[in-house]
Amino acid sequence: MEIEEIRQSINELSESDAKSFLLNLMLQVKMMQKAKDPPEKILENLNSVFDRLNEVSESKGQLEKNYSTVHLVCGESPAGSLRVGLGRENKIIAFPDFFAVGPIWQLHKEVGRKNRLEWLKDHLNDSDDILDWEYKIKFSKTLAEIEAIGEDTPIVIWTAENANEQVGLLYFLYLLKEKANEIFVINTTHAYQKLFKTSHLEVLDIHTGEINGEQLKKIYEEKLSAPLTASDRKRYEREWLALSESRAIVWLWEDNKINMVTEDYFDEFIVATARDIHRKQTEKDFIKSARLIGEVYGTFNHIGDAFLEYRVRSLIYKGVFEIKGIPKAMRYYSVKLK
Repeated sequence: MEIEEIRQSINELSESDAKSFLLNLMLQVKMMQKAKDPPEKILENLNSVFDRLNEVSESKGQLEKNYSTVHLVCGESPAGSLRVGLGRENKIIAFPDFFAVGPIWQLHKEVGRKNRLEWLKDHLNDSDDILDWEYKIKFSKTLAEIEAIGEDTPIVIWTAENANEQVGLLYFLYLLKEKANEIFVINTTHAYQKLFKTSHLEVLDIHTGEINGEQLKKIYEEKLSAPLTASDRKRYEREWLALSESRAIVWLWEDNKINMVTEDYFDEFIVATARDIHRKQTEKDFIKSARLIGEVYGTFNHIGDAFLEYRVRSLIYKGVFEIKGIPKAMRYYSVKLK
């Protein structure tokens, strides 16, 4: 996007759209600071901000361009990579959520989305303004974009071997149940292994967001899947309805299926990790919670650091950890085992 185009796009924004874009920009910056991504990933994310400016300037509920294909993906990071790799003739719709944690009960209905938002606000350390924006503005806008997809436009859903993207796959297909469009599913874990000759063990934890734009372009161009059949779609829709009846909070992808686990599933590993850190200290001392969470996240990066931080706070409340500092965010406090 050239400077003059940027100026024109901004001038055409309404006040509410300008606020939405500014909030999106602030969220992107926050996510990049938190993730400490390499320069190439930061560049991809920044490019996605400019693409988002085009999207915000579109009329609500309408896709003004005739895109060759619409792509659905979980999260802004993989969406940024797709925008870089596939170009502007492809519409990229990023779902602003992480489905591996938090309630997904009746998420296809307004009551379920409100229930999820309240749980996230009550349990995860994040700005309420950002969460409110994600669900009241961005989430609803994303739903409107899906509803506005033209009937002749092919749809590609990107997924991978993790609970977040597998739950997202079922959710997307249920939202698309009234549409007769051809729908393709690309599993990036499988495609990455096939195209880039990576061993099965090395690729097990690959998420779509970890693959760069050029690699995603190659995966897409190989057309690794046929469109879903009507029976396939009905099966996925039934799977979503069954899954969305559960009141579970944490989901894992194991043995090629989505499994629910209890909230405290990772607590034992968190405690064991803290014990290992203490063992390496000259004397038992406080551990920066960001360090503890970072080491656990290195093993369980499919679950998200915000949820792991919530579990550390839960262990503080249970009396397992002592605390020094204020637990308003992981960088503000330290813990040690009692």
